[in-house]
Amino acid sequence: MSFPRNRWNWVLVLTVMGMGLRLGAQTLGTPTTLEFGEVVVDPSGGSLTIDPATGALTSAVGVYSTGTLATASSAILATDRAGRTATVYTTVGSFTMTSTSGSFSVSPGPFSTEYPGDTFTFPAGTGNTTLTFHVGGTLSIPSGQPAGDYNGALPILIQDNKGANSSAVNIPIHIRLIAPIALSKNQDLDMGTVIPGGSAGTVTLNAGTGTQGVTGGVLYAATTGQPAQFAVTGAPSHSFSITLGAPSITLTGPSGSMNLSLTSSLGGSSTFSGAGTATLNLGGTLNVGANQAEGDYLGTISVTVAYP
Repeated sequence: MSFPRNRWNWVLVLTVMGMGLRLGAQTLGTPTTLEFGEVVVDPSGGSLTIDPATGALTSAVGVYSTGTLATASSAILATDRAGRTATVYTTVGSFTMTSTSGSFSVSPGPFSTEYPGDTFTFPAGTGNTTLTFHVGGTLSIPSGQPAGDYNGALPILIQDNKGANSSAVNIPIHIRLIAPIALSKNQDLDMGTVIPGGSAGTVTLNAGTGTQGVTGGVLYAATTGQPAQFAVTGAPSHSFSITLGAPSITLTGPSGSMNLSLTSSLGGSSTFSGAGTATLNLGGTLNVGANQAEGDYLGTISVTVAYP
């Protein structure tokens, strides 16, 4: 007579276990990295904002993005019962961005999802269903922060409208700070001392080698010319562009002028050494008129170096 009682007890245990499995529905997948890219920051500091829906850089104040690293919002796969409404809380706590060269604290307030109020509803249906949401926001970098790859973890919490189901996860965050480019002049461009003749000619100075030459009716009085030379510093092994204000300039003398076409030893772009240095020389070709008036001829060269 005991067999039926044992049988019903076993059925009851199976039923209770099944109810327990249906209740534990909500989970969060591993988040992808919230990537702020590679930037140069003003000495006074700055901030930049990543759109959660698109992962695009939407605002930059005191910050220049090189575009070397693509920005991206963080994507998180959430699982819960179909039709439930869930809210994401990104104000769980502050965190620290750290690198081998420094660190800075970040407030979680400026981060959010693509949903108004950071609240969304899981698709309708039966059983469990999934939805991928994204997190973006604003990262502020303080003044004087050293260059380096900075990493941190933004803690978030998701809770559905049943109140009993909640999950927490840390979103990895990355930004690379690189040194700003600096340009300083070592020496001026000097095309040497020449004697004009009865016919026009040219004076040449090779930007890379410093080799000098004359053509036409021009002779050298002294081959003491030198290229203009600039010291450039920036991020080690990083590429940079070189732009001249104009491909040629006008040299003005006591009673006349001459045209100087400029050349760069590095062309239009180059790469910093592993120590973050480069040397830029400028030379060119000077057009000397027939019987050009005697005197010193002067002009100004404009040079811009920048990250791509």
